[in-house]
Amino acid sequence: MAETLLLEIGCEEIPAGFIAPALKELASLARSGLEDARLAHGTVRTLGTPRRLTLIVEGVAARQEDRIREMTGPAARVAFDVAGQPTQAAKGFAKSAGVAVEALERVTTPKGEYLLARVDEKGAAATDVLPARLADWITSLHFPKTMHWNGPARFARPVRWILALLGGRTLEFEAFGVASGHRTRGHRVLAPGWLPIPTPGAYETALQEAGVIVDPEARRARIREELARCAATLSGRVVEDDELIDEVANLVEWPEAVPGSFDVAYLKLPRPVIVTAMRAHQRYFAVEGKDGALLPHFIMIRSGRGPGVEEIRRGTQIVLRARLEDARFYWDNDLKGGLEAKLPLLRGIVWHERLGTVQDRSERLVVLVEDLARRLAPKSLVAAKRAALLCKADLASEMVRSGKEFASLQGIIGGEYAAASGESLEVAQAIREHYRPEGPSDPIPYTPEGKLVALADKIEATTGGLRAGLEVSGSQDPFGLRRAGNGIVRILVESEWRLDVLDAARFMEGVYDKAGIPPGEPDRFAEFWEQRAASALEDYGISSETAAAVLAVRPGDPVDLLARARAIEDIRRTSDFEGVLIGYRRAANILRSVPPGEISAGQPMAERADAFGERAEADLHLETKMARQAVETYLQGALPDYGAVLRHLLGLRPAIDRFFDAVMVMVDDPVARKRRLGLLEAVRQTFLRIADFSLLPSAPG
Repeated sequence: MAETLLLEIGCEEIPAGFIAPALKELASLARSGLEDARLAHGTVRTLGTPRRLTLIVEGVAARQEDRIREMTGPAARVAFDVAGQPTQAAKGFAKSAGVAVEALERVTTPKGEYLLARVDEKGAAATDVLPARLADWITSLHFPKTMHWNGPARFARPVRWILALLGGRTLEFEAFGVASGHRTRGHRVLAPGWLPIPTPGAYETALQEAGVIVDPEARRARIREELARCAATLSGRVVEDDELIDEVANLVEWPEAVPGSFDVAYLKLPRPVIVTAMRAHQRYFAVEGKDGALLPHFIMIRSGRGPGVEEIRRGTQIVLRARLEDARFYWDNDLKGGLEAKLPLLRGIVWHERLGTVQDRSERLVVLVEDLARRLAPKSLVAAKRAALLCKADLASEMVRSGKEFASLQGIIGGEYAAASGESLEVAQAIREHYRPEGPSDPIPYTPEGKLVALADKIEATTGGLRAGLEVSGSQDPFGLRRAGNGIVRILVESEWRLDVLDAARFMEGVYDKAGIPPGEPDRFAEFWEQRAASALEDYGISSETAAAVLAVRPGDPVDLLARARAIEDIRRTSDFEGVLIGYRRAANILRSVPPGEISAGQPMAERADAFGERAEADLHLETKMARQAVETYLQGALPDYGAVLRHLLGLRPAIDRFFDAVMVMVDDPVARKRRLGLLEAVRQTFLRIADFSLLPSAPG
């Protein structure tokens, strides 16, 4: 009978950020491990709290599946003597395989004829197979940081107990010097003793009665309920913060809300400063009124229930007051000279040893923003240049330089300082926004000025970083270049701004050259950009073949890339696609075998039809000319209708077919051969205005 497997790894408190990745890895190890062990199973799920990582697998088979295992033995030439009798080699192999010599088979392999034994393996009981595998899963888990205790074994935190059950039976093994058993522990304060678990089905209920909500989703739901309940008593609502809820859910085992308050005078500080003081280290939730303004209250989530609320409230209020007092000190001091007064201090902050100081970078941003604004948003030029000049000034402020939690406000606090210093609303907002987007879920800047400065910031960072020799490899991106590249794509695509990023990068390289910054390796940015663009196209649902085809032609403009890719993806789903592809391939296949020097771009488009040897040549010449003119007309628009362009290319198919039916391209006459090759090259070049169709298979991959 199939039974439920329960594994719980009990530890000292694990850092909140370690829990979710560890549970995901544990589930993956279980799926692959059970498959490898030939144990059928049902649903795999994981649970966890700061003190435990739990795996539950339903419907685990009682025994392994039987299998026939094939074993290859010695070569036939040494397994039998000249009389055809088995030698000691054959007998020894049969004995090791557990079969009779007569049951051995001969098989032919690339290396010759060998013996083969088919071994009938009966599946072992799950209770015999699982213990060693569970121990292996536990010790195979990875964490960003680990520690060891009582020996060389390493884990996120010391392992204190292991609960392992298959149905009602304990699976006995040892890991990290801890023997498995049938017991767990409840809440550290509410129910600190041992808690026997007779079966996996009793696990969650028993822990809940012992003050532990083991399901992370259930804890998140309870936190939301507690926050809403507590905020209502304060005549407010909680400031939405899903990221903080996720973190707090992995810091507590039984969430309970405790409200607190602070001096209303601190509300004079900018909202981001107050919220950051609450959440950065303290993990407190801010509270706002119905009008959206912050209230002088906060909510913290403790792990537990019962008495002690007043002591907790007093303690949290004392800690928050100290944080807010620090913030007020930084804010008041930074405002004394205004934001522009911080610019000279940027000379003392090194951006990169090969790229100069932050002040040098600010000056480059102004130059780049001016170029981008002229191309993309001329009306925003003045405000964007001012924002570019000031956007890094807050790095010299005491608020950011303190190294405390407020350092995370760079950019945001710069916008607040700009507004308080009398800068325009457009300038202040652009400074606030210019780091966006910082991740896939972060929005792009809302204002055109913010978009311009954010684009410049990311283009300068990537071109400069690559010029200085910074590396982006695998999953490693220590300098955030990949994130910056992704941000460039998102800003342009979501704003529908047409910009050739490679052209902007070349402009930036010229700025570096004028500044005397040594050049880096050529084409590094082009390679980096194509990787980012390909990744972005995949995120937008474009197949890898289509992405490669459009990137082979004009890869710099992400809006144009996406439009071409989507048009090609659409036509690939129709019967017309073969017509487009065959038309291109008939021309390209001939050209592929011709030496490059023998191919020209074709005859001048103004030639008369009687200049061609065959009517089919003249027809193809005319049809190609008309298609090329149509394509060029479309390409001169703001954003071409690439579906219509592809229909023009599809229209070349009949003329191409008639051409190949009527003439032979590779004739002895060099004039005719060159003319016909030129016609085919003109066809190919017309297609290449859209994509390299040779990279597309006949059907969607």
